[in-house]
Amino acid sequence: MEILEERSPQPEALQMETPQPEPMSLFDLGAWTGKTQAFGIIANRSLVAQAQSLKDIRESRSFETLGLTWEQFCESHAGISRSYADKLIQRLEEFGEAFFKLTQIARVSPDFYRVIAPAVTADGIEIDGETLAFVPENAPRIRQAIRRLQERLNDARKPLDPPSIIDLQKRLDGCFNEMFIMSGYPASHTSHPALRGLVVYCQNKLQAIAKRIPEF
Repeated sequence: MEILEERSPQPEALQMETPQPEPMSLFDLGAWTGKTQAFGIIANRSLVAQAQSLKDIRESRSFETLGLTWEQFCESHAGISRSYADKLIQRLEEFGEAFFKLTQIARVSPDFYRVIAPAVTADGIEIDGETLAFVPENAPRIRQAIRRLQERLNDARKPLDPPSIIDLQKRLDGCFNEMFIMSGYPASHTSHPALRGLVVYCQNKLQAIAKRIPEF
């Protein structure tokens, strides 16, 4: 059993406490809710600010000063669902502001962003050795590069065409020829027990495959 040693309280000046977000005042919270509802009209342009404000309010639990739960606050004051608010906060925490800046320019899913994240910074995205800033004049080049990367990723995920029967037979013949050569080694050769085991293994595998093939 772990025994906790009782310690005398430290002087106030020496106590180290993790700083907690200060709750917003009713005035600040009211001003924010009016502002964040306007964010919805501006669409993605202010998603970073919206996500950061939502994160601050959730962590400080400022919504409780209005006598509301987090879900009630999201729906009645932020004008969005709790799940959407949590999603914005989660993406801000995982990806940072760069994700929102990029999504203003090109449609990018979280999964795809995780793939290209090493090339993305707060300043821009690296394309062909050049960092393109998240500014309107670079939008066409960024969107074009994103489309190319998405196409390459989709191609890489496509299932490969199955090998032809002839190719399979050639590869099997190569294996069988090597096994045939090994079977001719002197009786004292140490590889014979392992070779017999390999032959049994192949027989079992081939029988299992034969049972799966439909009969015509």
